[in-house]
Amino acid sequence: MGNAHQVLEDHLRAGRLEPAEAMARHMLETNANDALAHVAWARIAAQRGSVDEGIRRLERLLSQQPKHPNGLAWLAVMWGDKGDNERALFLARRAVGLGARVAQNDVMLGDDALLRGDLDEALAFFDRAVAEDARVAAGWVGRGRVQRARAQLAEAEDAFARAVEAAPLRVDAWVNLVEVELEGGADDAAFDNLALALRAHPGHPQLLAIKSAAEQKKLEGDPLEAALAEVRQLLVRGDAAGAMHALARIADQVGMDDRITIVEVEIAAITGQGDVPGLINSANRIVRDRPTAWEPRAALGRILLRQSPLQNVRMGLAHCEEAWRTSGEHPRAGLFLFEAYATAGKRAHALALGQKLAQGQGAEAALVRQLIGEVPHPEPFVPFFKGLPVDKPEAPPSAEPPAIARGDDEK
Repeated sequence: MGNAHQVLEDHLRAGRLEPAEAMARHMLETNANDALAHVAWARIAAQRGSVDEGIRRLERLLSQQPKHPNGLAWLAVMWGDKGDNERALFLARRAVGLGARVAQNDVMLGDDALLRGDLDEALAFFDRAVAEDARVAAGWVGRGRVQRARAQLAEAEDAFARAVEAAPLRVDAWVNLVEVELEGGADDAAFDNLALALRAHPGHPQLLAIKSAAEQKKLEGDPLEAALAEVRQLLVRGDAAGAMHALARIADQVGMDDRITIVEVEIAAITGQGDVPGLINSANRIVRDRPTAWEPRAALGRILLRQSPLQNVRMGLAHCEEAWRTSGEHPRAGLFLFEAYATAGKRAHALALGQKLAQGQGAEAALVRQLIGEVPHPEPFVPFFKGLPVDKPEAPPSAEPPAIARGDDEK
């Protein structure tokens, strides 16, 4: 492959179709028999959604050069995209036998070997794929699946992380990464990546199911989390005094813990009691330390809504919105966001979210059902320039100029 063909390949791998098309057209005008340019033109058509056109171009090329390895490999990939797996695998094996090194073709063969349970063959093809093009996320996903099947969790985690880096919008890469981290006991990393995954795919049911199960497991296995959950339930039910006393008892038993501080921030946000500026600073510190954790962010957003020297409704709303996304739409984050919308004068947003939350079964849903009728109407807009008063019309112009007031000595 010459330098020009390598540049063309780089454009195609990066999805830069306009310069790739210009280069392929120039190459074919220069040499109508340039097989690599014909393959590139077919790939451009397929990437633009015309897979049938790409197949026609490759079959035309292969009718003249039936053993062109890359032409066969990309034809296999396109038939795979069309759903004809039998034909695709036949062409893929033939292409590899002729020396083709196309990452997508190797991924297809690796997936087939994995389905047949041949882990060695699958790993060999996935290794070939990522060595040829590290940006093909499917190769890393396949490699991670093989290593996960072999209980090589650290290697699998690294492979799935590489897949996420290559394709942040690929859900199965995120799902596999989080699951293997939970299997390996890396719960903090799993929760961090769940937050990032939910930011990219808000409300995705598979991610929400994983998050719900992980949070339930954490609640059952950590006595402090269970105790703090009871404090929060007291707070949501309106027993602020009981929540404060219960939290004080927990703090005496456990000592300093950021999770206790977060609940203290939530209580202060609702009751206004305590060192509000100091708690805002503490919440800011926790958020900086764990930027993907939703609970400190939600608490920080809620307390920023309260009137204090550090009140910042706009920033509080932004924190509550981010917490709602990364929490997987947790009811407590939703309650705080509902209050943030109401405080910020976004009545329509507050009502829409409130109606969604009110359909739940927990204490947060019951509280929202009580509050939804109290969302204030936004204040009417008062223009800065009010114009001339309408009740005092100007006097009509007089023919004679008005008399000038004079002192007694001038009369």
